[in-house]
Amino acid sequence: MPVPRLFEAASETAEQWAHVVGSLLAVGGPRTASALLHEIVGEDLPGSDQPYVRERRRLGDGPEVDVLVRDRDRRWAVAIVAGLAFDALDAGALTAVAEALADQGERTITVALTPDRRPSDAVAEAAAGGHDVRQRSWLRVRDWVQERPERGRAEGAEMLVLREAEYFLTPRVAELYRLEGPMKLVPAGVRAALAEAFFDLNELAPAPRIDRDRRIAFPRSGDPKVEIVLEDGLSLRIAADQPGPGFTDAGEGWASLAVADPSDYLAARSWVRAAARDLLPARL
Repeated sequence: MPVPRLFEAASETAEQWAHVVGSLLAVGGPRTASALLHEIVGEDLPGSDQPYVRERRRLGDGPEVDVLVRDRDRRWAVAIVAGLAFDALDAGALTAVAEALADQGERTITVALTPDRRPSDAVAEAAAGGHDVRQRSWLRVRDWVQERPERGRAEGAEMLVLREAEYFLTPRVAELYRLEGPMKLVPAGVRAALAEAFFDLNELAPAPRIDRDRRIAFPRSGDPKVEIVLEDGLSLRIAADQPGPGFTDAGEGWASLAVADPSDYLAARSWVRAAARDLLPARL
């Protein structure tokens, strides 16, 4: 019997992943919320067993955050900014979140939830400005989700939500870290677009072939039908006679899209997914 896919309602990939964290905090039960928040911020916070949780919340007139977690008595507030790109955080953006978070609680903490195994220079720069800015990796969250059912003696609804989160995160986090080498080959500004394109296609043809870190071919075996190319920047090639939005004719039955900005992929995303679905073998 297929496992229900509770965490796949959002269209943006990073938003889906953040939704897993927000759901665990909001509906996983008091023990789960308190323990997960401790894992994310690195310390115990009073009242963390019954937090106020909101996703995709704009902080006043400031930036939007993926998850806002707040003590009901406003003793503290935690803003989680999630991303799937390695070493691509912007110190100015983190500072803007930290400043806008100031009126949400007496004490405020901004957490960048990214693949990075250790805090990046952007986190250190934002923290040097006097703000409490921290970083946690998706590896730590994945490991916590895997270990929590046994360690926390979870049962009932708590167990259901944890198991669903494990079902969602475990294979995806493993695939994300296959991008650790390839992602360093493209500019930081398009690494989020690389992650988005990768996971859009990975849902259709999992575990693609990565050739010498410079070409990601879908499907894994047989003739490639879609390729992510990491030479001289980021580009996407698809075996289509009629180029889609932003694509150019690359010859021999291929169309190519140069991605110089995330908006380049965003504009073509619907066409890419539809075309790839027709080209790639159906998942069993």
